[in-house]
Amino acid sequence: MIVLLSMYASPVMAETAFERSESLIAAGQITEARRALRAELRLRPDHIEARYNLALLLQDIDHRADAMVLYKQNLAMAWHLPSLVNLVNILQQQGKAIEARRWLFKATKKFRNEAVPWYLLAKMDEKNGDVAAGQRHFQRAIKADPLNGFAWLYLAEFQSRQQHGDQALKSAAKAMRLLPACAACWQIYGGLLEQQKAHQQALLAYQRSLAIQPTDKTRRELIVTLHSLGEHQRADMMQRSLGKR
Repeated sequence: MIVLLSMYASPVMAETAFERSESLIAAGQITEARRALRAELRLRPDHIEARYNLALLLQDIDHRADAMVLYKQNLAMAWHLPSLVNLVNILQQQGKAIEARRWLFKATKKFRNEAVPWYLLAKMDEKNGDVAAGQRHFQRAIKADPLNGFAWLYLAEFQSRQQHGDQALKSAAKAMRLLPACAACWQIYGGLLEQQKAHQQALLAYQRSLAIQPTDKTRRELIVTLHSLGEHQRADMMQRSLGKR
């Protein structure tokens, strides 16, 4: 009898609305997932991840204004970096660059060891034609978090666009030491190497990218590199294979 009582005293925990939303998203039942997330927020209005996930789902159906409200609610409760990044992206899409920059400068004070706000500012600087400010902000990004591989990679792309090829390759090499499993990063690195006529190294970078996650974009860039190396037969075979897809 004691054993039976102890069993009844330890019921299986019921699935929360948030957990149900995750299952619904995995099953592709997005409308029901949004309902579950709203139910979760009614019960637990301080659940930042639930609010963030709901905002993402709203963005996916182009309800950006509603998503912005949710991101701002999250940031009013806690400095949640993913919410900040998505909010800034929406503001830029809406042409509200000044407000976006204001949020990013606030974030540099809240996230003192994060590179993200600084390199987002640097990207905006370059877009606005302020190369000097972009350089400063990329350096601040690296200083804030020297182990952020994306900061090094975005710096490398920036340096390449400014015709500083040798510096770009050094920054990109640092990035790849930090991001060895990033297929898209190896593809970008391959492009930077190809720009500097380092065809053999570019070939190896593209092969690393394809080994992690094959994409037709990377295959097309690899074909160009093969032609640059004089391997025309191999390039033509890849081109024919690509054309059959």
